[in-house]
Amino acid sequence: MISQTEEYALRAMTCLAFRHPHFTTRDQVFEVTQVPHAYLPKIMLELNRTGLIRSQRGQNGGYALIQPPHNISLLEIIKSVRSGTAKNAPLYATSNSTEINQLYEHLNQTFSMLETALDQTTLADIMSPPVKQNLKEQHCVQK
Repeated sequence: MISQTEEYALRAMTCLAFRHPHFTTRDQVFEVTQVPHAYLPKIMLELNRTGLIRSQRGQNGGYALIQPPHNISLLEIIKSVRSGTAKNAPLYATSNSTEINQLYEHLNQTFSMLETALDQTTLADIMSPPVKQNLKEQHCVQK
């Protein structure tokens, strides 16, 4: 589903989104995200390399988003740190078994829907409180 690296990137980008357009230091990002100190620079370097953030050295330096939060999807963040062939490869290929192929078709369809949702969700959406939808509670009668 979502790897540890991808989650770390999502955490870091969320931290920067809440502080946009200002720069955020590495220590501030660490404090909020709890991404391991040794791993955080690697994540930030990859986000910088793929054009999602910029970095600036010096007293008022740190990291900042290049685009506003509403222009950056969660899927874009995930794909920016996803390694090699996994960026666009189908999750499940075909099998010799008809039954397993049907399973794979359903799994691929489900993951495709998740990918669509991640593509349609931006950092700005994350900055807004979620709308709670608990279907079970709608059917319960409290006494």
